[in-house]
Amino acid sequence: MTGGWHLTVYYTPVESYHGRPLQPIADCAGLALGKHPLDFLDRVQTEGFGRFLTPINENRYLGWDFDRRCWFLARRPVGVGDRPLREWVSVAAASTFATGTGVRVVSCGPNVDETVCARVKGAAWVVEDHCGGCSDPKHLDLYIGEEDRPDFEELSPSYFDTHGAVVALVR
Repeated sequence: MTGGWHLTVYYTPVESYHGRPLQPIADCAGLALGKHPLDFLDRVQTEGFGRFLTPINENRYLGWDFDRRCWFLARRPVGVGDRPLREWVSVAAASTFATGTGVRVVSCGPNVDETVCARVKGAAWVVEDHCGGCSDPKHLDLYIGEEDRPDFEELSPSYFDTHGAVVALVR
């Protein structure tokens, strides 16, 4: 068990919570994928996946390929090895972490809503994804599922970024 951890959360943006202006996009092969809210697309490029308002070819999700810098269709959000992301279970960590490493949050650190912290501490987290922005080996990004309201990052107590958490790794 060690202190000084940086905890952030990531989530799946939902297109219906985002509005105009619309931006046309195409997949990695150049196939048009329609027009979507620009702020939704911005969030998908940060979070990795977003849920469409209307499925495209039976795919409910839009993914962003961070390496190739292009869009793709998906049936669900996935992490390393195409494992489905699980809300309040999946963790993205630096690539030095072994997939399957268990994580127990003992203390959330400052500025995390008390009820949310209780849920974070009660969850059985598992490293199932890599975090491109997690070069710090003591940075964990916790997957909390789909956004549930407009202005999610400003209004949801589940969205946080905190330093000083205490974490135990279960190998």
